[in-house]
Amino acid sequence: MTWRIVLAIARVEWLRLIRSRMTFTLLLLVPALQVVLFGLAIRPEAARVSVAVAAPTPESAASVVGRLDADGRFRRIGAVGAPGSAANAVRQGVAQIGLEIPAMRSFANPGAPIVAARLIIDASRPTLTSAAEARLLARYWQDKAESLDAGGPEIRIERLFNPDARADWSFLPALVGVTTMIGMIMLGSLAVSREREGGTWETLQSLPLRPVVVMIGKLLPGTVLGSAQGILVLIIALTAFAVPATGSITALIALTPLFAAAHLSIGYAISCAARTQLAALQGGVAFYLPAMLLSGFLYPFETLPRWAQIIGNAFPLSHFIRAAHGATLRGDSALSVLAHGLPMAAALPVAVALALAIQRRSR
Repeated sequence: MTWRIVLAIARVEWLRLIRSRMTFTLLLLVPALQVVLFGLAIRPEAARVSVAVAAPTPESAASVVGRLDADGRFRRIGAVGAPGSAANAVRQGVAQIGLEIPAMRSFANPGAPIVAARLIIDASRPTLTSAAEARLLARYWQDKAESLDAGGPEIRIERLFNPDARADWSFLPALVGVTTMIGMIMLGSLAVSREREGGTWETLQSLPLRPVVVMIGKLLPGTVLGSAQGILVLIIALTAFAVPATGSITALIALTPLFAAAHLSIGYAISCAARTQLAALQGGVAFYLPAMLLSGFLYPFETLPRWAQIIGNAFPLSHFIRAAHGATLRGDSALSVLAHGLPMAAALPVAVALALAIQRRSR
């Protein structure tokens, strides 16, 4: 008798689940799409690291350039530049690796001093450049062994922005944005669905208030809370883990409320579309999981195919991570850090308009 009751309840629950379009979409369709998306986009081994080459004359770097061009894992930036240009390209973020080739001693130039070649690495993203650095060094010593040139110039490695190539220094600034994003998406996704399940949403809608006023009132406390959360994580990263603050930390802090408000508005739009808190939370996960994978947080952004980079740039998290790296590791000015806030500022009104449109349609 008990099993018949259990099966009857299970049958009713099953019918309720399969009749819910939101349940079907979030539990079956969205995971299937994510598997296809991530399976096609996440290819860390396919990264092409950008390399700038500088030498006294193009002829002195001809053999190096030929080997770089033949290796599909490197992408050479421009032509061979003047001495010092490769290092400047790395400092300006144009290239991830710079190779400064000195003047070589030859029959035409027998008095040239033997100076070490310089390999300049952008170590702010060690997960991207460490493997490329190892490949370049292996190729360099292999070439020396094959040519039996024991007296040629040595190679000196210079790691910029992160001399010890500490992975936590690259990870922790980005974590400021990730924790804020997840918190705000979850908080925003419950803003309306919680009221709807509690039966107070209809009462709130019956008040003589414009929907945008209600939305701002519900999101303002969350924005303050999200900003405090992000700033707290940043302070912990700077103090407990000695993450350097070589750029404008003030500008990064100024971006945090905008970043929090944008994701809170996105969560609010998800909440307006969902009928239950469970569906709203599932919708929040369906948003922030692609954001984490396609923003450069878990995998270097440069390893993504071009179409995945376009999708990744649509997420505010991608731009906040660049701002955080600029303010902590790369020593960017306040103007450079704040420039990353333009896409966030564009995402905020879009999310607000979408939430209001969904809210009006559901009234």
